Amino acid sequence: MKTYKIFLLDHRTYCINSIGDSLAQMGHKIMYQVSWMYEEVEKGIAYFKPDILITVGYNRRLFSRFADKIPALCKKYRLFYIYWATEDLINHLDWSLPYIKQAKPDLVWTIHPECIKKYEKLGIPASYLNFAFNPRIFTEKKKQEKEIYDISFVGSTHIFKRTYRFDSLEHLLFPFVGTEQKVNIWGSDWIKNATLIEKKFGKTVPSHWLRGYLLYGKSGSVYRTSKIVLGVQNAIDQVTQRTFEILGSGAFMIASRTEGITTMFKDKKDLVLTSSPEETIELARYYINKPELRYSIGVNARRKVIKYYTYNKNIKKIWPKAQLLIEEKRWKS
Repeated sequence: MKTYKIFLLDHRTYCINSIGDSLAQMGHKIMYQVSWMYEEVEKGIAYFKPDILITVGYNRRLFSRFADKIPALCKKYRLFYIYWATEDLINHLDWSLPYIKQAKPDLVWTIHPECIKKYEKLGIPASYLNFAFNPRIFTEKKKQEKEIYDISFVGSTHIFKRTYRFDSLEHLLFPFVGTEQKVNIWGSDWIKNATLIEKKFGKTVPSHWLRGYLLYGKSGSVYRTSKIVLGVQNAIDQVTQRTFEILGSGAFMIASRTEGITTMFKDKKDLVLTSSPEETIELARYYINKPELRYSIGVNARRKVIKYYTYNKNIKKIWPKAQLLIEEKRWKS
């Protein structure tokens, strides 16, 4: 496999420590650019002299006037431009398509296989690159590790648009409101969206449950020191990045029973699945006092993720196509 110099334009740690770090492990030289000031971006490119530019998903800065300047920037410095569409399929029309029409990438990596043909109809090559796991960032839960939290959930409210996430929150997280069982919640917008939560779900999340924003690098520690981690999902046929990170850490997860989850993981072996608020409460009560069983399921989960769902494995599957396109563009220029 040929390696390249890659300029990753993104300030978010979950991007830098997932796809960015994984590409570095594969032998590519990576420069991270966290500033979206055009002059600073160009100076970074001029200094590093990369072969490839990568941007990731939805970012307000990407939808500024900067997106219009990317094609000229790539032409000037002979960059092959890859866009990883991490908002597909849910926000394909609202976010992904408007952006690619502005920025004109050479190749799109999408987290939803149905979107490949959508991009190809526009004349843009595309490959399926799903979310995955980076073992170097998330260490393994040890059997003797002290469990500080009974039940934890890491994630923002993310309810600005009706998706399956509403259903998942309704039967996975909100059933605990009004019970004696506390859920430790890390993430943004829980206070800001309190009125909306009350309106949509008829629930008021107790303020003492809210633990504020959690740095991406700290999330693994929460997963490993929790007896139960709740795996809220955004879509029936997709799996969130946190799902791979929770299971890859060897944590015990209760998740929504979806088509996406059940095609990858086995209920009661790699994780535990629920379909209703009542089932969630029943499962939590059953497993919370069974540390040996929770640990063994967590071990199975990590083993499955390491074997099948790492970024290195996923990227290597689609890299031959990317390399072919990169070399073709070089030859033409």
